Amino acid sequence: MWSSGSLNYMVIARNMRKFGLRLISIVLFSGSLVAAEGDNAVKEDLNKEDLKKPVVIEDLAYGHILFEYYRGNTIEALNAILVAQKRNQLANHKQSAKLLSGVIYLDLGMLDHAQSIFNELLSEEELKSTLLAKIEFYLAKVHYRQADYAQAEFRLLRVMPSLKRSLKDEALIMLANIAVYKNEKSKAEEFLSQVEADSELLAYSRYNLGILFLRETNLEKALPFLERVNLEFTDDRVVNSLQDKAFTALGFFMLSSKEYDKARSYLQRVRLSSPSANKALLAMGWSYLESHSPKRALSHWLALRERDIRDLAVQEALVAIPYAYQKLDSMQEALDGYIHASNVFQQQIEMIDELKRKIREDNLIESFLDKLILAQTNEIDDDGVQDSNLFGDEFDYYLFELVSQHQFNESYRNYQKLGKLAQILKHWEGQLPIFDEILNANQTRFNEKLPLVEKYLAQGAFEQYENELEVIRTDIAALKTNKKLHLLANEEQLDLYARIERVIEKISRLPEGMISEEQKQKARRAQGVLQWQLETNKVEKIWQLEKLAKTIGETIDQIRQRKSKLAYSRDIAEIRFAGFESKVEDGKAGLYGLRDKIHQQIAREAFDLKEQIISVLDQRRATLDHYLLQSDLSVARLHDQAVEIPEAE
Repeated sequence: MWSSGSLNYMVIARNMRKFGLRLISIVLFSGSLVAAEGDNAVKEDLNKEDLKKPVVIEDLAYGHILFEYYRGNTIEALNAILVAQKRNQLANHKQSAKLLSGVIYLDLGMLDHAQSIFNELLSEEELKSTLLAKIEFYLAKVHYRQADYAQAEFRLLRVMPSLKRSLKDEALIMLANIAVYKNEKSKAEEFLSQVEADSELLAYSRYNLGILFLRETNLEKALPFLERVNLEFTDDRVVNSLQDKAFTALGFFMLSSKEYDKARSYLQRVRLSSPSANKALLAMGWSYLESHSPKRALSHWLALRERDIRDLAVQEALVAIPYAYQKLDSMQEALDGYIHASNVFQQQIEMIDELKRKIREDNLIESFLDKLILAQTNEIDDDGVQDSNLFGDEFDYYLFELVSQHQFNESYRNYQKLGKLAQILKHWEGQLPIFDEILNANQTRFNEKLPLVEKYLAQGAFEQYENELEVIRTDIAALKTNKKLHLLANEEQLDLYARIERVIEKISRLPEGMISEEQKQKARRAQGVLQWQLETNKVEKIWQLEKLAKTIGETIDQIRQRKSKLAYSRDIAEIRFAGFESKVEDGKAGLYGLRDKIHQQIAREAFDLKEQIISVLDQRRATLDHYLLQSDLSVARLHDQAVEIPEAE
């Protein structure tokens, strides 16, 4: 009876709290995601995100995505988006993340993915927004680059009113070029007329449209465009080179029309430092030769002979120079010139054959692409074509023509991105064992925790605590009726109470007369004094006990709830590893399959690039074969003439 005093009440409460805290730690181990999933479910009900408003980052995962994206790690950013979407970590930025994934797919050239995302997110009304119209513009630009002109034209016309000036000019240029491609010259002129006069892009379409008219021998239409490709002086080397190219085209056109003076008037306007200078010098020579001025033709062709021997115009000049000497009856110089040209052409043919052999048999294309990435492709400038030392000085010149082609650049871009994907997959492949380790570690940890969980769930302490609490409540009720006041005693009073109780018990067992009435009275008086002391502040003491009983009751309720959650979490945890091994294996199989596909695609792209290079080299070899044949035939003719002259004498 005495063991249920106030001290024991405090021990019970302390044990209950300790037990409850340990339960909480186990619940957190097995069921910590329950609350988070509930929060995500609530956030799913938020209104659709307004894509036209500035983004204020509210999700940590989206902040990480933007961090990777603005570092230039677009593939890592895309991967982070896919992971965050899978884990429902983008409650506040679901739309923005999806839009960003579309932009990344667009940058990677994956138009189907990008287009499906944009079509889902962007309505006709939203495309009136400058920001979203810009995205649609870039999608159209990718279609344009991939020669999907129908889609490009549709999208450009769709967002034209909402584009800023710089993008609008570029859109008009693309639309004009599309019209040129469709042979709709009047529509192309209409688009060009809307381009701002000071736009840097105007020169490109003026040149394209002028060349189109020139090919149709419509000189009247072509001249306004080709004579004014560069509307005013500019330091832009590309635009200046484009103007030189236009003058060269006009010069050749006039040459073919036998208007030699007009041809020279255009050719003389080509700068000697221009990439078109060699063609202009060659055409100038032919204009003088056709005007019966072989000496003046020689002056231009001899100057041309000092330039890079690998240039087509220089190679043609090697055949033209001895021909001019023939016109001047300088047969020995003509013979020497043809022999020299023949030797040069033979050397160049052998060099091209060697390069083709290296490309087909060695890993030269892979080395070329790796170097190309580092060199970032040297540009053609006013000093002419510069060697990039990709294949080596003797080979590189022939490949600049290839590097400038649209098809090669698209293939190279695909090759580069496939290489990036291959690197990422290689990294992930190296991380695959970690998934097995993570799974094993979690299973081991669960198995270590499970006995502890089972122990707490199996314990019957709750019934004991509830019974003891009921005793406490019964004792409190008795105290309120002045019973069991000893439960309010302190340690000293408790000791005194025990002594008095023993005395009174002994007195009750003694035969009548063995103890005086006075002694009995003293015992009762001592008992009364003790009871008076116990009743002092009785109300406050009972209130404290009631408060303690309430706390214990609340703790028991909490523990009961936590025990229920623990049991639920234990049941869930037992099955949460089910299927993970198969998922990891499926992931491995998928990764290996994707790796093999990418390697196959890389091999196809490399083969395609090789074929493009071989095609360019074959064309150059065919030209050299033609020049070599001309030179050898001319040498043979001159030898025949030399043999016949003495006989004639």
